[in-house]
Amino acid sequence: MSSSSVIDFVSSSPILHDEASNKSIEIPDPPSLNVTHSSTTNTTTTTTNNNNNKSNSSHNPDGDSDSEDETVPMNITFHWLDEQMRAGVDLRPLLSRILPGLPNDVSQSSLFQLLMDIFLPVQQRQPLEQYQTLDDAVELIRKSKKILVLTGAGISVSCGIPDFRSRNGIYARLREEFPELPNPQSMFDIEYFTHDPRPFFRFAKEIWPGQHEPSLAHYFIAELERRDQLLRNYTQNIDSLEHLCPIKRLIQCHGSFSTSTCRRCQNRVSSDEIKHEILQQIMPHCTKCSKTVQNAILKPDIVFFGEPLPEDFHKTISVDKDKCDLLIVMGSSLKVKPVSLVSELLPAHIPQILVNRERLPHKSFDIELLGNCDVIINELCLRLAKYEPSFGDIKRLNHRNEQLMNEILYDKIRISMQQQKRKKQKVSYHTTNDTSVPKERLSSLRPRIFKPPMIQSSSSSSSSSSRKRPFSSLKNSPLFNQNSSYISYPPRRYLFAGAEIFFSSSDDDGSDDDLPRKHTE
Repeated sequence: MSSSSVIDFVSSSPILHDEASNKSIEIPDPPSLNVTHSSTTNTTTTTTNNNNNKSNSSHNPDGDSDSEDETVPMNITFHWLDEQMRAGVDLRPLLSRILPGLPNDVSQSSLFQLLMDIFLPVQQRQPLEQYQTLDDAVELIRKSKKILVLTGAGISVSCGIPDFRSRNGIYARLREEFPELPNPQSMFDIEYFTHDPRPFFRFAKEIWPGQHEPSLAHYFIAELERRDQLLRNYTQNIDSLEHLCPIKRLIQCHGSFSTSTCRRCQNRVSSDEIKHEILQQIMPHCTKCSKTVQNAILKPDIVFFGEPLPEDFHKTISVDKDKCDLLIVMGSSLKVKPVSLVSELLPAHIPQILVNRERLPHKSFDIELLGNCDVIINELCLRLAKYEPSFGDIKRLNHRNEQLMNEILYDKIRISMQQQKRKKQKVSYHTTNDTSVPKERLSSLRPRIFKPPMIQSSSSSSSSSSRKRPFSSLKNSPLFNQNSSYISYPPRRYLFAGAEIFFSSSDDDGSDDDLPRKHTE
């Protein structure tokens, strides 16, 4: 296999500046357009004829007024937008009408993201009142026959696969090794990859399949399939761990490393043919292209920003959305469209469960199970096994002597935290007012009170300065043991080990950004 060194590669292509170059684009309110947001993909015959009649004028090179009157296609869906991307259609003229003054150097991936944000806004559903508790979640999983599971990187963290966004994650290290990157996400931007593929191949070995084993969450999904309860697993992951379980009813929304394609001649090879180069951090060169041909690089067939999703995603979700009777979102922030729109495609009466480290404020779930995915799935499996014994035989399950976790109400934890704080304040007051002790020794006798850092929610105003205690700080609480208990915050939220959420540590703080004092939604 012919190859080029990652370090020696220099591209002659100009640097492409897009949204990653910190150029902000103000999005004004779009003008009144003849657009409907129905999910139906079919349009009426009249609309089709009208669009056909105007197609010739839209390409008028003289730029007369006819082109200005071109109407936006009816029933815009993410499928339609993805088809435009797949066909290489330039949607800049449409966006320029909506966003006057649109810079000319905005990348195609940014244009499509803007279009999705404008025409496919997230519309939050109303939570279903009949499904709120952990027991409800167990019953739903037990009785549902067409479960749609949408997974993200969170289910693979316990497998040892490095994450991207943590303090020591891949993106943080990218900033150090490639400071010229507009932003770390450019590693997966197809236009930046064309300009300079080195960052991607520098870290590709860390996420290359075959180096890790599936997690309990993976085997749980496989068990749902074995029981014929799984409608489909839509994964945003590219680690291919689903194949090791195995999970057959699978849609890899962002592609996979199983094959690679030459950027010049479209020659496709299996992943085994380039594995050696990837693990040696060498860019694989297409063997069918001459060594002198630039950009004849074998790129793994994962979906980069600016590339269309696999065709089977659209074909399958259009059918599955009407069959699904339960949605479980596991380990995903649901921030990247169009996959994030799956939860909005389902009918409003279909229950939805979140299993994730953090809440998703832009989404509405009926039951929120927050913490490490494997910890939560382990508890669910132990509870399910009391009715369906096969859940107790899942690989990697921690039986814990068949003991279920203890439930602790959030109000009980909050009161305990307040009492601890008052007690420490009282001890501090009496110590500092002891006149029998020389003043120069007072400071050394004062107990060291834990002072949680000033943490400000990104959604709060700059004037907000309430002190907060992270969920992990409760591990030493006499009431809470993260290995044997979880916190219930009625009516819909449950907190397990690994939850990324904050508690207020102040008596007089009337609200918590993540966990308000009163049980209100």
